[in-house]
Amino acid sequence: MKTKIYKIISIVLYVVSFLILLFCIKTRLNSNIYLNTNTRLLLLLVVCIFIYINGFILVKKLKFSDKILKVNLVIYTLIYIFTICTLTLFDELYGRNGLILIDWDKELLDYYMSTSFNLIPFKTIKLFINGYINGVVIRQDFITNIFGNICAFMPFAIFLPLLFKKMNKYLKFLITMIVIVVVIEVLQFVTLSGACDIDDLILNVLGASVIYFITKIKFINRLIRKFFFLE
Repeated sequence: MKTKIYKIISIVLYVVSFLILLFCIKTRLNSNIYLNTNTRLLLLLVVCIFIYINGFILVKKLKFSDKILKVNLVIYTLIYIFTICTLTLFDELYGRNGLILIDWDKELLDYYMSTSFNLIPFKTIKLFINGYINGVVIRQDFITNIFGNICAFMPFAIFLPLLFKKMNKYLKFLITMIVIVVVIEVLQFVTLSGACDIDDLILNVLGASVIYFITKIKFINRLIRKFFFLE
């Protein structure tokens, strides 16, 4: 009887999570449905909690093989990718325009190139650090642009090695991260959504690399695997 109840709960959790995800995606594709950033993030967090509870039920109560938890890992990763794409390409709160090709004119392009385009390493980082020290840049902007970029891609250092064995070699992980970040930066440039900045690449990859090496510490790696019910 208990087994049947757990199966029903598991199915309900998956269905509800799927419906919430569909709703979040629909709000991004349909401009007539407005959902602010915090509400969307809260809904995605609820989905992650539901999926996590479901993983506990599947492995601990229904005695499924821990291999099935790879499905949950894929879901977590997709939710994370959706969140990153939303914040970097779609979110109006951060001045994003979405995947809409803009009819550029020379004045618009010149303005973007002078204010939001940078291929000089550490130029933007130095500007924010000096600006913060001199009181020109407020703390929130400093944290968002420096530490926000460092933290933004950290979860990839957990998800990719768990999903793909090849990602346990740092060089392959590094190349993959560079490709992912470059694609997002190029999309930001093409759509003029946010800044296309090599310093973003440096900070994003730095943050992911730091977490990558931390997760290679044996007891931390073991904790992560236990957290996701993989052992």
